Amino acid sequence: MRVRNSYCFHAMTLSHRFWIFAVTAAGIILMIFAGMALYIWLHLTPEQTETALNIIQKNLPALLTGGLLLSLVFWALSDLVYANYIKPVRKISGNLALIYASNPSLRIPVKGNQDIQALARTINTFADTFEKLNQDIKTQMVEARKETDQERNLLAAIMGELPQGVIICNQNGRILLYNSLAKDIFTRTMVREKTEHFMGLGRSIFHLVDKDLISHAMEEINEQLASNENSAGSFFITPIGDHSLISVEAIPVLDKTNQITGFILAILDITRDVEKFRSMQRDLSDFQACLEKQSIAKQKFPPLSDMIQNTYLSRLPLSRLNLAPFLFKIQKLTGRNHNIRINVHNLPRDERIMADTYSFTKAIVFLFRTLSDWTYAVEFELTVTDASDRIQFDITWDGVPVDKPGLDTIIKTTINALPGFKSILTLNNARLHVPESGETHFSHIILSVKKSTEPPAKFHRTPVLAGSRPEFYDFDLFKIRDDNKNLMDTRLTELSYTVLDTETTGLNPEGGDEIVSMGAVRIVNGRLLSDEIFEELVNPGRDIPVASYRIHGIHHEMVAEKDPIETVLPRFRQFVADTVLVGHNFAFDMKLLKLKEKTTHIRFTNPVLDTLLLSAVLHPVHEQHDMENIARRLGISMIGRHTALGDALTTAQIFLKLIPILNSNGILTLGDAIHASKNSYYARLKY
Repeated sequence: MRVRNSYCFHAMTLSHRFWIFAVTAAGIILMIFAGMALYIWLHLTPEQTETALNIIQKNLPALLTGGLLLSLVFWALSDLVYANYIKPVRKISGNLALIYASNPSLRIPVKGNQDIQALARTINTFADTFEKLNQDIKTQMVEARKETDQERNLLAAIMGELPQGVIICNQNGRILLYNSLAKDIFTRTMVREKTEHFMGLGRSIFHLVDKDLISHAMEEINEQLASNENSAGSFFITPIGDHSLISVEAIPVLDKTNQITGFILAILDITRDVEKFRSMQRDLSDFQACLEKQSIAKQKFPPLSDMIQNTYLSRLPLSRLNLAPFLFKIQKLTGRNHNIRINVHNLPRDERIMADTYSFTKAIVFLFRTLSDWTYAVEFELTVTDASDRIQFDITWDGVPVDKPGLDTIIKTTINALPGFKSILTLNNARLHVPESGETHFSHIILSVKKSTEPPAKFHRTPVLAGSRPEFYDFDLFKIRDDNKNLMDTRLTELSYTVLDTETTGLNPEGGDEIVSMGAVRIVNGRLLSDEIFEELVNPGRDIPVASYRIHGIHHEMVAEKDPIETVLPRFRQFVADTVLVGHNFAFDMKLLKLKEKTTHIRFTNPVLDTLLLSAVLHPVHEQHDMENIARRLGISMIGRHTALGDALTTAQIFLKLIPILNSNGILTLGDAIHASKNSYYARLKY
């Protein structure tokens, strides 16, 4: 650990060396005097020895007092030298690191002896030059970025006006970019009472969309790329939030070698479209009932109904599937996963159907699996029939038959991560029924799906080449991989953080004080994301003392209608997922969260860093490590003091300023920072 703590070691030994020198010098002087006294004593005559002993005995108090005074004078002179020479040098060293790493406006106090004052003036002169150079560089950088910022602002404006939600992810599913519509689609469908899923840079898309859906889409895209198709992409439909439905188009992002380095999700909320379609189905059914007595109308109604429904379903992202490979895939999945054999008869080789690949495949596999469970059949016959504009699958088996209620139960079943079986049939314009007969039990069912008779009306977009769209690289997250990632060995600059602060009813958590406000902000890839915040007032379930109100300004009326901590913490746990927790004097906040583990059953296992401890490790020469003094030393303006979000934002800025100082002192990884924090004096404080 000598490299990791090089700065702390140097700062500590500077004082130690001086006092070791002082004590050693005092010891040497004492030894010289003792040696001289011993030499003289050994050469005294008996009479002289007796006389000396008498003199010592008579003047022992005076001799001891003189020795003590000499020691005090020596200590005072040493302390004077330390205060005027050693301590100022330590402070200059610490402040010089701050000037270089984080606050060019900081200046060295001109104190101490004349030599130290001259050194301080010289350093301040260089600091003036350094600050001016920094300002010049920043001005040049601002000018150089103006054109780029204009282009990015234009891109942001265009993305904000797109009729689709857009999310861009790296190959591990970490979100790199999203537009406001995508965020709106997901956030407006979330149920407040349940755990919320937050959208943000660096977060996993799999918290928002089922991983199996995206995995299937990427498999389909890889197959398309392997066959050298001109376009590549995949569609799927999935429910989100409060039973809303979205259609998603996945588009690959390729590097220069045509390898997938990420993907784009283009999202549409189709909930209203589906509801309108279902309403239209009901209206048409009613209309049919009215016309049943009219034979001609009854004959014309089915094609009319199909035409209306097909027109509306054309808005859904259904793909043209080659029937032969599709049924081969069904055979493979049912055989491999469920040991079910499907014998296909009369299979046309060039026929195509219109369906959503993922959901329709899942639905048919689910149908065969459920039939097998109910009928104990492990082999089914599937006969394909061309019925005008539809393809009909006649499914038969030998074994236990099913009845109409059983079939209705299958139709009403919900499939994991997908709409219900009936909804999947509706969305894919498919129908499931039994042959018209008087039997109540049957071993024959019919599934039909729309045939594709026209060339595809919708093509996938051309894959996006990463090198041609530099505006997608505001964050370098395309290069970050999660595979076998050891968090403790990860560099501080590569981690994602959640900076938290709380306001409470008092300072005694174990005595019943509660949280009244929580504020948090995220840091991703070294950037403070001020738009990705968590800010909530919390009903503490008790009175708020006047003394606490005077500090944070939160009174009982403000929190009376707010959620209790048992409801807020599940949402906060989702917000901090996959991040390192950061706070100031964080032992207090963590104590509050730990005391709620029994009632909420929520435990925060995130790694923790404390800016108070890190500041004490980096700048031991400074005695004050409260938020105000650290912010002042680092040149940070404090806004919203004693509000949870305001203090979280200040702590986040402090932490970002401390990272380069930590790196310059050999503290590079999360493990280094935690180890260094444990060596701080303040780490011994407990709540």
